[in-house]
Amino acid sequence: MIKNVVWLALLTLASLAGCKKPDSSIGLENLPDSDFLTLVVDTLTVELNTVRDDSLRTDQFSNGILGRVFHPRLGEVSASFAAQLRLSATGADFGTNPVADSVYLSLRYSGSAYGEYTDHRISVRQLKDSLSLDSIYYASFDPETLHGSLNDPYPAPISIKPIGELSTETDTSSAELRIDLNLDFAQTLLELDTLIYSSNDDWLEYFHGITVSSIAGHGASGFDLSSGLSVVRIHYHNDDDTTHFDYVIGPTSARVNMFNSTYVQALDQINAVEPDSAVISGEKLAYVMSGGGLLTTIEFPHLDSINTQLSIEAAILKAELILPIDDFYYDARYGAPDVLGIGLRAEDGSLKAIPDKYSPIGVGGSYDRNLKEYRFNVTKTIQHILNRNFNYAGYGDFPPGEDVPPIIVTSLYPGTSIEGIVLRGADVNENRARLVLTCSH
Repeated sequence: MIKNVVWLALLTLASLAGCKKPDSSIGLENLPDSDFLTLVVDTLTVELNTVRDDSLRTDQFSNGILGRVFHPRLGEVSASFAAQLRLSATGADFGTNPVADSVYLSLRYSGSAYGEYTDHRISVRQLKDSLSLDSIYYASFDPETLHGSLNDPYPAPISIKPIGELSTETDTSSAELRIDLNLDFAQTLLELDTLIYSSNDDWLEYFHGITVSSIAGHGASGFDLSSGLSVVRIHYHNDDDTTHFDYVIGPTSARVNMFNSTYVQALDQINAVEPDSAVISGEKLAYVMSGGGLLTTIEFPHLDSINTQLSIEAAILKAELILPIDDFYYDARYGAPDVLGIGLRAEDGSLKAIPDKYSPIGVGGSYDRNLKEYRFNVTKTIQHILNRNFNYAGYGDFPPGEDVPPIIVTSLYPGTSIEGIVLRGADVNENRARLVLTCSH
C-alpha cells in the first residue's frame, strides 16, 4: 500500500545548484541510512456515512431565512423564523383617538438567495409563548401560535426574490420585503393600556413575538434580523397628527431560524426513522444539506497501518481529505456550495473546529470547479490521532483509550442557508473520496 520515496542525498542536491558553494557534504557517506529523510506518500480509504443533523442550534443568528427550496437530488427544505418584536421607544403615547391607517412587516434583505423563485404566500402569526435569550433553540423548533393570522385578510402573492438597493435622487437604502398586515391587529395595538408600553419587559409579557413562514411558493431569501432595520410599522393618525410607530426585530430580540426537510425517494431511510438512527452508508454516495438537514461523517479506519509501517518518529507533513462531488444528473441551478465546513461534534451537539482550523495553512474546504472536488487540510488532525497511540501530549481531542470521533462535513452556514451537495463515496471505481498522506520518518 505504501510507496517509499527516498530523498536525494544532500550531496546530489548541492550539485544541482547554479553556482559554486562550499562543500558541505564531507562525511555524508559515513552517515547511517537512518539519517536520510524518507518520505511516504499513501492514499487511504475513508469511511463515509450520511446522517441527519438533528441537533443544529439556530438561535440568535443575524440572518433569518424565509422560503422553500427543492433540490432535485436531495429534497425540499422549508425555512421560517420566529422573533420578538421590541419597542422602538418605551412610554409610547399614540395621542387622542389614534386610528391605524396601514400596517406592514418590513424585512430588510441580507443578500443571500437560494433556488428558483415563484411568488409566495407569506404567513405572519403571533406566538403563544414567549422566547428567551437565555434558552437554546434548534432547527426543528416548532412553536405554537395563537389562532388567527396577522396578515391582511386579502393578501396577494408576492415575490421574495432579493432586489438591489433602492436609490433616489437624494438617498440610497437597502431593499426590503413588505408584507401587509391586518388593520384590526394594528388598531388593537394602538388602543392598549399605556402601562404595556412602559418597558420592553411589560410589552414582551403581553406580546411574545411572531413567526414568519411561507405557505406557498419556491425560492428562499435571507433577511436582516439583528440591525433593527426589520420592523412592524404602523402608520396612524390622531386628533392632532399623522405619524408612525415601529416594533423592531433587533440585536436584543430573541430569534430562531426554523427548518423542515422532506427528502427524495433515494433518501427514504432518512425520512422513515428517528434522527438518532438515520444513517445511510457512504460507500457510493454521501449527502450534505444545510438547515438542520444532512451531514456526512468521515472516519479513518486504516490509520493504524501508518503506525505499523512507520517508526514512532513518523511525522505527518501533509494530510489532505479529498471529497469529489457526484455530477451525475448535476443541475447547475443548484450548484455546489463555494465552501463546505468541517469539524467535530461537541458534547452539546454543536460543531467545534478541528485542530487545523488554527494552523497557518487553515482547513480549506473551497470547491475546485475544475477538479469538481473539495479539499480539506487535516494534517494536524491526523497527527493528533496518530499521537494518541504513543500517549504523546499532542493528541488534542483524541485521547488514548477512547474511540476516535468522526470528522463531520457540513454546510459552512448550516443554520442560515439552504444549500446542499451530493458527494462521491469511498467505494466507487473512479475519483473516490480519499485521504492522501505525506509522511516522513
